[in-house]
Amino acid sequence: MPDGTPVRYKGAWGGRGSGKSHEMAGDVVEAMIVNPDCSVVCIREIQKSLALSAKKLIEAKIEAFGVSHLFEVLRGEIRRIGGTGLCIFQGMQDHTADSVKSLEGFDIAWVEEAQSLSQRSLDLLRPTIRKEGSQIWFSWNPRRRGDPVEKLLRGATPRDDAIVVRANYTDNPFLPDTLRKEAESDKALNPDGFGHTWLGEYENVSSKVVIPSAWVRSAIGLAERLGLDIDGKTFAALDVAGAEEGGDENAFAVRKGIQILSVETWNGLDTAITTQKAARIAATVGAAETYYDSVGVGEGVTGEWASMGRRNEQPNGITFHPWNGGAGVLNPDERVDKTNPQSPLNKDQYDNLKAQAWFGLRRRFENAHKAAKGLPYDADNLISIPADLPGLVQLEDELSQPQHKASGRGKTMVDKQPDGAKSPNMADAVVMAFFPAKHEVAVQMFLRKKRA
Repeated sequence: MPDGTPVRYKGAWGGRGSGKSHEMAGDVVEAMIVNPDCSVVCIREIQKSLALSAKKLIEAKIEAFGVSHLFEVLRGEIRRIGGTGLCIFQGMQDHTADSVKSLEGFDIAWVEEAQSLSQRSLDLLRPTIRKEGSQIWFSWNPRRRGDPVEKLLRGATPRDDAIVVRANYTDNPFLPDTLRKEAESDKALNPDGFGHTWLGEYENVSSKVVIPSAWVRSAIGLAERLGLDIDGKTFAALDVAGAEEGGDENAFAVRKGIQILSVETWNGLDTAITTQKAARIAATVGAAETYYDSVGVGEGVTGEWASMGRRNEQPNGITFHPWNGGAGVLNPDERVDKTNPQSPLNKDQYDNLKAQAWFGLRRRFENAHKAAKGLPYDADNLISIPADLPGLVQLEDELSQPQHKASGRGKTMVDKQPDGAKSPNMADAVVMAFFPAKHEVAVQMFLRKKRA
């Protein structure tokens, strides 16, 4: 402030590795050193445990500054020796309009991860921290323009009672080399999410995308560029559409080893005709195993395939397997990353088979992107798309359309039609072809044996 009065608000926003939290933790310690009676509350929207609070960081700053003799570090708080100063840690969701009044006498409120602070919490906090000369500090990685902290401190009209700065890893003179390499890796391999994660840009659709479009483009013509032979088993997959008036399309994908051989679509046709056509294509390309979306309209394929068997019309050597994206994950007790013993189990990471399959395809495209960039990659977990594949533009759009989110149980889900987008039928067929799961059949066999 021009007259020397402390500003009401201090804000630091930006990406990971900027040192925002370290700076503010140091400021907390300095404020309590200068004023032994200074009381600070460190706030998050949800405070699940002290391990997830700023307490450890503040303790580290006390140690680094060599002022341990001035503080008493207790289990749930930090006290200033020689004064009444106190530092506590709170979650705003634990407060009501009455209980939050306990914070009225505090000098400083530091809101960590402020992008998650709700409007209700902000409305409770601002009038509560009311002591003359008190301040509210915010540190955050921007998420959306409409978040409460954004409207408060980064609105169209700058506040004259606030100092707000941007800080990124590029501004941090103490940035560990390990973190710098992580940032550079994301810049090369995950350009769609790099801006939000590392530069503090608003989270956009791309940052939630399961498969970034840049990864899809890297897979185009990959086998030819790497001089790879196309070998391995041939699989096919059918994504079933509604009736001819439904406006949806059937999609049939064929894959041999790492290579997508073809993806064709056709509109209309009832499920009986669709099943017969898919069977003919599978027989022509030699796909002994064909998977189909068995939920909803796909139930018609189950019935027609059985009828074809009774009529002796099933092509020799061709088997149709139902594929249910809503079913449980395969290999539930295996780790998502088999090479990492700290990796979560499949059953703990993914909400259903659909999410597991989409992220399985994501890993293939990530490896394809690494290979295209000349970086180390897993040669057994690649995907390649012919440069002359019919419908390539539509396929690329569909593969990069689905977004990931957390379920109510905290597990990964996939939203294939964000913001009302059309169903990605071609991409769905590719996902099934690259994740040939006989999950539903195995479950049915298990249940039959159990009943017997």
